[in-house]
Amino acid sequence: MAPENRRKPVFRSMLAACVLVTAIAPGVTPARAETVALATSVPDTGTNKLFVDTFIEELKKSAPDLEVERFMDSQLGNERELIDLIKLGEIEFFIGSIHSAQYYPELDATAVPYLFGNWAEVKAFLDGPIGERMSEALQQRGNAVPLAYYYQGARWATTQGRPFRTVADLKGLKMRMSEIPLWIDIWSGLGATIAPMPSNEVFSAMQTGVIDAQENMLANIYGRQIHTVSDYLINTQHLQSYMTLMVNKDFWDGLGEDEQSAVKAAAVKAGEVTDAAAEEVVKEIVSDIAATGVEVVEVDPSFRKDAMPVVEKAAQSLLADGVWEAAVAAGSNGSAD
Repeated sequence: MAPENRRKPVFRSMLAACVLVTAIAPGVTPARAETVALATSVPDTGTNKLFVDTFIEELKKSAPDLEVERFMDSQLGNERELIDLIKLGEIEFFIGSIHSAQYYPELDATAVPYLFGNWAEVKAFLDGPIGERMSEALQQRGNAVPLAYYYQGARWATTQGRPFRTVADLKGLKMRMSEIPLWIDIWSGLGATIAPMPSNEVFSAMQTGVIDAQENMLANIYGRQIHTVSDYLINTQHLQSYMTLMVNKDFWDGLGEDEQSAVKAAAVKAGEVTDAAAEEVVKEIVSDIAATGVEVVEVDPSFRKDAMPVVEKAAQSLLADGVWEAAVAAGSNGSAD
């Protein structure tokens, strides 16, 4: 068991104290239980819901004294705000996307478009020596310990008015991009006019015409109803998207060995269950979006070939020595033809 003096975030400690004062009769000693927060910016749908549901269910079996309260869809803040909360210990668990790479941009080749062809290649890279360095950097710079990864499918794009099929078609598009310098450099280098913004602002930006294109995880496109303000869903397959469940390092270090083992096992199990279902979930989402009248568009085979010189130049200027080479060796897409 964890030590009784484990530090808890102030706002939930105060809430718990109020509940205990009103709910426990004088002279009655309650059983030890701790409510911990799991927060993420992604919607509580699809693979995200499956992962969180499974993690909580597994943890109830093996560590019933840890009660997980979920905060989905940016309830406690957007991705960057949640990264700060996990670092400060204001939340115990955080499910983050590629933004977590801000702690190790020189190592994260998984953020490079068109480098990996499938989830197995990405997972092999994450489980390898560079992935271990990413884990160490996250602990040192972000005060968080990665517990498990799960697959989200490839990232897609949507547009209004007209689709794009080639790199040349990107010219003139006002395109939302995540606030990741590498992606901004690449997509602007390919000809799009980039508007960086958090994912939870995309719907209104598309609805009001601030942007007419965006790229995103399919779960966000569907879960945030972005497809309802889009005319085209474009299968770019430019990036294999995944999420990372991480835990605040101070909280983790305060857990007993049995609790750590239970949490880790629950996280790994949730990842396995979600990975097994991910491809089918992706197919269902695409089918559901197409059923609303949104046209599904495949990019031209030339798109990747024409994009790779820009991608490779931007990535090699950012990645540490040896990282690009290790990623090319692990991935099936490789460098420019």
